[in-house]
Amino acid sequence: MFNIKKNYIISIALLPFLVLLISCSSNEKDSQTILLNDVEIYKNGLSYLQDGNYDKAVKEFDNLYINHPFSSLTKKSEIMTAYSLYQNNEINKSMDKLKNFIEMNPKDEFSDYAHYLLAMCYYIQISNQGRDPSLSLKALNSFKLITTKYPNSKYAKDSKLKIQYINNSLAINELNIGKFYLKKHAPASSIKRFKTILQKYQNTTSVPETLYRLTEALLMIGLKEEALKSSAILKYNFPNNEWSHLSKNVLSNISSSGEKKTFTSYIKNYFITIFD
Repeated sequence: MFNIKKNYIISIALLPFLVLLISCSSNEKDSQTILLNDVEIYKNGLSYLQDGNYDKAVKEFDNLYINHPFSSLTKKSEIMTAYSLYQNNEINKSMDKLKNFIEMNPKDEFSDYAHYLLAMCYYIQISNQGRDPSLSLKALNSFKLITTKYPNSKYAKDSKLKIQYINNSLAINELNIGKFYLKKHAPASSIKRFKTILQKYQNTTSVPETLYRLTEALLMIGLKEEALKSSAILKYNFPNNEWSHLSKNVLSNISSSGEKKTFTSYIKNYFITIFD
C-alpha cells in the first residue's frame, strides 16, 4: 500500500513538467516539412506516454533525437525518454540517459529536472530498513545537490521533504543495528551506532529512542554517570516522550547521591563524551 501511494505521489509531482512540455513547439525554420515532422513525432511520444505505452513513447522520443538533432525539441525528447523509461521501471536505463544529459548539458534549462529525476531513480530503489543503505545515501546526496545548486527550483521543496524522509530512514537503520548489538550483549558496538545518529541525524524522529538505548548501553558497561547524562538530555529535550518515561524506570535503582552536578555540567560533559 505504501509503494502504491508513493508512486502516485511521484507521478503527481511530475505532471507540471509534462504540461509544460505539451505546450512547447519547435523553433526550427530551415524546412517546413522538418518542423512538422519533429513536432508530430514529439506529440506522438507524448500521446503514447499519457496512454501508458512507454515502449512506444521511448521509440518516438529517440526517433526525434536521432533524426532531428538540431531541433529545439531534441533536449526535451532526451528528458522525456528518461522519464518514459522511469515510468516503465527501466530505472538503470533512465539513470544512464539522465547522467549523459547532465554531463552534456550542465547548465541547460532542464538540468534541475534531470537532477531531480535522477534523485527519484535512486529514491524509489531505497531498500527496506536493515538493508544496504548505499542507494539511500546516493538519493540523499542527489536531493541535497538540488537544494544547494537550484534553491529556487520548483523541485527544491519536494527535495527537502525527501531529505528529511531519507534521514529518518537512515537513522532508523542505524538504531536497529544498534539494538541488534544490544541484544547480542555487545554494548560497545551499539554505542558507536547511537553516536552516529546523534552526530548525523540530530533532527530525526529516532533521537528519543536513541538516547534511551544509549542509556541502556552505557549501563551495560558500567558507565552509570554517562548513563545519567544521556537520560538527562532525553528528559530535558523530550519531557513528554514515552522514552523519557521509560528511562526513569531504567535509572530508578541508580543512586544519584555523592557528587552533585548541575544540568549544564551534565550537558557539557555529555557532548564531550559523545562527539570526541
